[in-house]
This record gives sequence, C-alpha cells and structure tokens, in this order.
Amino acid sequence: MKLTDILRYFLRDLKLQKSKESGKYQSFSGNEENFNKNRATLLEERISLFNGRTNSIRCFSVDEINSMSVDKNRVTAVTSYGRSFRGAWDGKFVQVKTFGDSEQYELACREIAVAAEMGTHRNVHRLLGCCLHTKNPILVYEWEEKGTLHSRIFNDEGESKETLEWKDRLRIAWEIAHVVAYLHTAFDRPIVHRDLKPENVYLDQDDSVRLSDFSSSISIPAGEKYVEYEVIRGTVGYIAPEYFNSSRVAESCDVYSFGMILLVLLTGKFPFTECRSTQGLCNLLEWVSECHAVNCLCDVVDPTITRNGPIPDEVHLKAIVELALSCLARDEECRPTMVDVATQLKDIIISSSDSL
Repeated sequence: MKLTDILRYFLRDLKLQKSKESGKYQSFSGNEENFNKNRATLLEERISLFNGRTNSIRCFSVDEINSMSVDKNRVTAVTSYGRSFRGAWDGKFVQVKTFGDSEQYELACREIAVAAEMGTHRNVHRLLGCCLHTKNPILVYEWEEKGTLHSRIFNDEGESKETLEWKDRLRIAWEIAHVVAYLHTAFDRPIVHRDLKPENVYLDQDDSVRLSDFSSSISIPAGEKYVEYEVIRGTVGYIAPEYFNSSRVAESCDVYSFGMILLVLLTGKFPFTECRSTQGLCNLLEWVSECHAVNCLCDVVDPTITRNGPIPDEVHLKAIVELALSCLARDEECRPTMVDVATQLKDIIISSSDSL
C-alpha cells in the first residue's frame, strides 16, 4: 500500500472516531429470538423462490455491524421500507441497508435470498453479508462511489458529474436488460423484480450496471404466466397499468418498467415531466409517442447528450424509441420478452458502432 493510501485511511479513521464521539453513528441491538425468526423466514424465502437452493453469504454479528461506523448523516438511499447509509468495513466503504422500525423482516429476507442467488451475475449489486440478529435484518452491500443511475441522469445531489454519453446510455440499457432477462430465465421459476427504476440501478467505477433492491421480487408459479398479489409494490410512473389495475404480476411488468427506464435514459426526463405546450405535467410516454408519430424524434433526446458528444442517427434513434414503445404497449401480450429486448439492444449497439 502506498504512503498516500495509508495517510488517507488514517485521516478517514480519525474523522470517523471524532464523529463517533459526537454521536454521529447508528447503534444497533439484537438477540437470538430475532436471529431464529429471521433465519426461519430466510429459509422459507429460499424454498419459495429457489426450491431451497442458496449461495452462501457472510452473517455479521451485531457487534460487527456496529463496528462499521454506520454514518446516520450519510443517507445513500431512501425506500418505502427503510434507508441505506454509508459505513466502513475491512478498510473500505460499504452500503448498509436497514428496513426501518416496522415489521419488514420478510422483505429483507426476500432481498437477501434473491441478491445472494443473483450474486454471480456481474451486473448485480454485490451483497457482502447480512445481520439476522436485529429486528429486521440488516444488509451490507459493496459501496458504489458513483451512486445511482437516477442521480447520474438528474444530478439531484447538486454535484458536478460527468455526463453519460449516448454510447454509455445504450450500453447501460443493454446491461439492465441482460440482468433482468437473467432474473426471468435462470431459475426454475421466473423471478419478477417489480420495482425497476433508475434509483435501483447503481453504477460502478466504470459506469457498469449494478442492479439492486430485490425486496419486492416475486416468483411466478410453474406453468403459470402470472400471479395475483394483493399488495401493489413499485413506483408510480414505472408500474405496468395491468398490474396497478388488477394486481396481476408477470414478467411483462418488468418489461414495461424497463421501457420507461429506456425513455428516461433517452430523454433525461421523469415519467411525468414538464410539458411546454400545456405548461404543466405531461406523460413522458404520450409525449414521445406523439413525437414518433410526427417524425420529430430529435426533440426527445436529452440536451446534455447533444452538448457533450455524438448523438444517435435517425435510424438508430427510431429503433430505440420503437423498442421502448413496444415495451410500454398497453396490452402486455404485445410486449417483447426481456431476452428479446436484450438481443435487440445488442444488435442496435453493434449496428451503431459500425456506422461511426
């Protein structure tokens, strides 16, 4: 290790120690009763989702979690179920995910089960371990310094961040499609993520995708196309209409969510965005559909792309928009599978590279 690295770690540890003295850190407690309850629930989730199959992960003690110096002032993500914070373990920063004070242990255990099984895929946010002794399990993930795709596109943290060029956005779209296709096809029963959105996509140092948050995931029974689930989980703007209206969960729900992510990547706009014509909010899908109908697709491209690098030519731009619109078809039977989506994106990437 270089002298500069040693000095950096020393200064960081000194700052952490001072912060601890001022009450900056989270303190967790647990017991064997919680451990037994959470371990049993985790086993149930593994049986339900993967027929009991599992990849082993580290089980942290409460003392080990507390030693990570979880910075309660450094919130890295907020969900309906809890928050994620920055901590430190084994000389590196980590992301520590908590599930709040209410009874959310089933969601936490589901995320542990799916994240562990998906851990072999290079585009998954790597789960380092979990603590089962707390009321709701605590999850420890690798720290991704570049944050989420959402923060990178919208720069909601107010920081100066490098613009994602078109070729990077296209690759990111393919990587998301590839990992979701794996989720749908790699196991005995298809697993539906149910909450695909830019906030659940992290980017590593090379801007490669790390899909996260499997707490809402659900499996489709063998021989069935969908499953009815009473509790609607997901994010408005990304939820498929048939799921929102009928509680019917299918692989096509993820396809719809992905289609909206693809439009967000292309336009740099939210699913519900400001509309110049009405000076109010408009539906991103409707706006892009209208531009497609009158052949003015250049208007939908994120201006930051056009300012900082090459933009897609008309042929490839039209292909991307039409792929996104097919994913967002009102009739779920008309949507492609995620395998088809990943294949089409790969073809577009190769074709656009050849045209440069």
